[in-house]
Amino acid sequence: MIKLQYIWHDCFLFENEKVTMVFDFWKDPLTEINDIPMFIRNLDKEKPLYVFVSHHHKDHYVKNIFEWGKYIPNITYILSKDTAKFARHIISETSLYTGIKPDKESVKVLSSGETFRDNLITVDAFGSTDIGNSYAIKTGDTTIFHAGDLNAWIWKDESTEKEVATELKRFTDILDKIAESYPRIDLAMFPVDSRIGTDYFTGAKIFVREINVAHFFPMHFGLGNREEQLKYQLAAATVGNYANPERGEYICLQSPYACYIRY
Repeated sequence: MIKLQYIWHDCFLFENEKVTMVFDFWKDPLTEINDIPMFIRNLDKEKPLYVFVSHHHKDHYVKNIFEWGKYIPNITYILSKDTAKFARHIISETSLYTGIKPDKESVKVLSSGETFRDNLITVDAFGSTDIGNSYAIKTGDTTIFHAGDLNAWIWKDESTEKEVATELKRFTDILDKIAESYPRIDLAMFPVDSRIGTDYFTGAKIFVREINVAHFFPMHFGLGNREEQLKYQLAAATVGNYANPERGEYICLQSPYACYIRY
């Protein structure tokens, strides 16, 4: 059994029989802001938990993740280099920070091109068109991809043709490296953000044509007020704009704790 649960914005919870993974936690709409998230309190504490942070922007990272070790004894943090720098007062053994600090062995810092491997997962860090990393993870027979802020961030209505072409090349250069190592992905979480205007779906459209994605989950629509969020969700869920008609399933999880489960 595998389960992918949408938490909010870019945050997803992945579970199989052996491991649990959390990607880019920012907030849990069903939990008070400074409390331990409900989904963390409800986890199987016998399973190892891997906490991924693609970069340190405030809609992808909060320092409260380092308190989760109080509840989950076997926890590993996989951080981008910029996140580690931003959180150095927390993860450094010699800092004067008096809050909760993770054990130094539990923190793994990856730059693009680097790999983390243990007996349960293999993680390859790839680049981003913003900052930080995107991640490809292999666990058992399942391959997972979380894009972080990797996307074709083309503000087409405000950009010149040259600027659009430059951004597309930056995106496809990274995508080519991912496709070389991971031509097929089981579960992909990728930004489909209509705030960027015309052809907001370009990055997703290119992604699912270059890589064979079995199950695609759009993300990055949890910003703005409630009316704006609903508009962004609707745009992301309009999968006909970007879906590959020849393959793949496109699933837009929008409500907190909504699940995709496969047996």
